[in-house]
Amino acid sequence: MSTSGKSQVIGVIGPTGFGGSYLSVELIRRGHAVIGISRKPQSFGTHPLYTPRTVDIETTTIDDLANSFRDLEVLVSEYGPHTKGAEALQYMPYVEVVRKLILAVKLANVKYFVFVGGAGSLVVPGTHESLADYPGFFYAYRRQMAESDAHVKYMEERLGPIGAVLRSYRNARLAEKSGRATAEDMDTIRTYEEGIRKNDRASDYIKAGRACLLFFEGNTSFPWTFVSSSPLYRPGRQTASYEITIDYVPLKGAQRGEDVLDGRLTGISAADLAVAIADEIEKRQLIHKHWTASSDLSDDTVYPSYVTVDDI
Repeated sequence: MSTSGKSQVIGVIGPTGFGGSYLSVELIRRGHAVIGISRKPQSFGTHPLYTPRTVDIETTTIDDLANSFRDLEVLVSEYGPHTKGAEALQYMPYVEVVRKLILAVKLANVKYFVFVGGAGSLVVPGTHESLADYPGFFYAYRRQMAESDAHVKYMEERLGPIGAVLRSYRNARLAEKSGRATAEDMDTIRTYEEGIRKNDRASDYIKAGRACLLFFEGNTSFPWTFVSSSPLYRPGRQTASYEITIDYVPLKGAQRGEDVLDGRLTGISAADLAVAIADEIEKRQLIHKHWTASSDLSDDTVYPSYVTVDDI
């Protein structure tokens, strides 16, 4: 049940995607009426508190988008073209779609716009650089993802070729740690890490999320909150416990190597981020703030990348 005791009409862009499906389940569990907005929102399932609204966010005009938002008290954007696979990890159309969404939100006079972006806009402590621009980020990011079987399986399911290569890298690193690495394993590690340092395949998409923060920062012409998932965001157990950090990427432990990020990146399960977002929708304590949430990811059990009304 809602912690505020009041049911709201909440639009979720991307109700069948990764974060959007977990959020929709959490909101319905709390008694909110969810309007699922996407190309095929009906695939989330049938529930008395769920209404599918078919809208193609990428091709619909700003005026038509605004009309589809007018009856909403809250709109959450979980838009992510990466649900189409690895080939969609591009700078455009992400930036252009976010621009359209903001204009439509303002036209529709939505009372609260919750934008869910990526970790790339979070600032590295002790610097003025975002993760997307920090030289050591992609190397630290991929190395820590490869330490989790659950994260690698999630990447395999969602991003195909990128996940498959990450799996090979994980296997080679496990062989190295156990002292069983072959020459082929060492070559796999070397090739993968050299590629990350030159240009991580997801860098354009992550930089797009970073750029979109500029549409929000200092803008008080509409009520918004900007949620950046912490870097190791993946399916996982719901603990319902999380920590909020404003602007900066939360890091764990003390610095061990030359790079401040080495082995210190944090994450959160999709289920726990859904709790954090639902809490913010009900309490509205982070209006006009850029924030992230992190939680305990020590449980490496594999959880589904997508949920439906059957999981309510």
